[in-house]
Amino acid sequence: MEAIVIDDDFPTVDVIVNAVDWDKFHIEKVHKAYNIKTAQKLFEENEISLAICDIEMPMGSGLDLIKWARENSFDTEFIFLTSHEKFDYARQAIEYKASGYVVKPFNADRMEAELNMALQRIHEKQESQKASIYEEWYSGNLEYVEAMFWLDVLQQRIVADESVISKEIEQRRLNIAPEIDYRLYIISSGNIEQIEESWGAGRAGAYEKELVSILCERIFIGISESKFVNYRVKGIVYTAVVVEDSKTGIINERMSVGDAEILEEAREKLKNTITIYIGNPCSISKLYLAKTHMEELDKNNVASKGKIFHENDEIVLASEKGHMLDQQEIRLLLNEKKKKELLNLLKFSMENLAAAKKLDAAALTEIKQDLLQIVFVYLHSKEIQATQLFANEASESLARQSTDSLMNMMRWQVYIISTTLDYVSEVEASDSIVSRAKAFVHEHYKEDISRNEIAESVYLTPEYMAKMFKKETGVSLKQYITDFRIDKAKELLSRADVRISDVATEVGFDNFSYFSTVFKKNTGLTPNEYHNQTNG
Repeated sequence: MEAIVIDDDFPTVDVIVNAVDWDKFHIEKVHKAYNIKTAQKLFEENEISLAICDIEMPMGSGLDLIKWARENSFDTEFIFLTSHEKFDYARQAIEYKASGYVVKPFNADRMEAELNMALQRIHEKQESQKASIYEEWYSGNLEYVEAMFWLDVLQQRIVADESVISKEIEQRRLNIAPEIDYRLYIISSGNIEQIEESWGAGRAGAYEKELVSILCERIFIGISESKFVNYRVKGIVYTAVVVEDSKTGIINERMSVGDAEILEEAREKLKNTITIYIGNPCSISKLYLAKTHMEELDKNNVASKGKIFHENDEIVLASEKGHMLDQQEIRLLLNEKKKKELLNLLKFSMENLAAAKKLDAAALTEIKQDLLQIVFVYLHSKEIQATQLFANEASESLARQSTDSLMNMMRWQVYIISTTLDYVSEVEASDSIVSRAKAFVHEHYKEDISRNEIAESVYLTPEYMAKMFKKETGVSLKQYITDFRIDKAKELLSRADVRISDVATEVGFDNFSYFSTVFKKNTGLTPNEYHNQTNG
């Protein structure tokens, strides 16, 4: 089993992870998350049975997470961390079928008691699920039972032993011949994020259903849907099809004759590229090994998506020694701001590496790291904060997908180079940067804003931002903030009904005495004198 600990307080997460004897509860892996967004991604990529989650967090509460989990059919047991003052939250969490709660500060004994109860509930649900499967048998729904059998085989939830497999087939009352050979087909649909970009968030299930429909109609004609298994590995969507080897001749012939037509038709209907891997004939006990081997082929097949391969095909020949890109030329073109030439160089280099079969997942990771280092050093030389410039959802999504395929890597390269050079040009023009800095001041002048925050909003270092602002406006950033606040104070003091004591707070001063001193220095009058004069 796998568990997850979620809390925006890093030390709390570490204390829980280190204090609990997870082996005692048969929990093999414990994930960590510090916000709801990260937790949701881990839920989608792993089979998490147990979640220990803080109820109150700034970027989405634990209640938001359990509600999302239930809406997306995650049957995870939740134990919530709460406080005496917020006990009502715990009551609300239990409405979403939370297992229990632990009152902060963390107590190991109480946590152990809650874990015991949660694991008991998991055990009861598993027993209930088993009973439900048997009920399906009696109702004659053997197609569902067979699909579950193939899923268990491919996930190795059934021991890869012929006698054990035969016994499982007998117990499940399935019409499956354990002594013959089968052939496994793996259809890779790529990253779930890309699928949801085309189909909409939460629509991956509809996508998988449409894919199976197309496969049954065009390739696996006459093969029962009970032989199809949909599953995911680290965010990659797969569909496995198990077919008796004696029936695969016509299937393979259809693919060899019309592979381009079939794959193009699938791409148009699915709005996504699929890649098919054909396994070698093997016994049921070896299907799991065939599956993992083809998943590894798919992981390393970054340059030839959208084709049909056999398990024995050599997709990647050899890794390139040393740096795979011409780093000196990339630096030169960056410094000269030759975006078109640089993008053409990257495209040409990637295509040559792909043609030479030197690209796999590890190679793409190395290329990504090398290019990031070059770009970050370049931005640093321009006093631009690279981590802030690329801290957005679009950038993070492209970066995550970049090592999945050649096409995704090239998309990411276009984004990072274009964003870098476009922003450098914008900074060097400076007018728009200073305007954005002013706009930030105008929006946040009531708050305790600092030079660092303003610089961060335009992705520059504080020193460079201050220097640029002074050069363009003739006044320091600090003076500009003060002058703007005083102007706003004048507007307020011109009103007859205003309380002078409230004006300081309204314009961002937390001390009336200091406000009065600054106001008089700026206008020659105290706030009270200015108010009386303008309201004569």
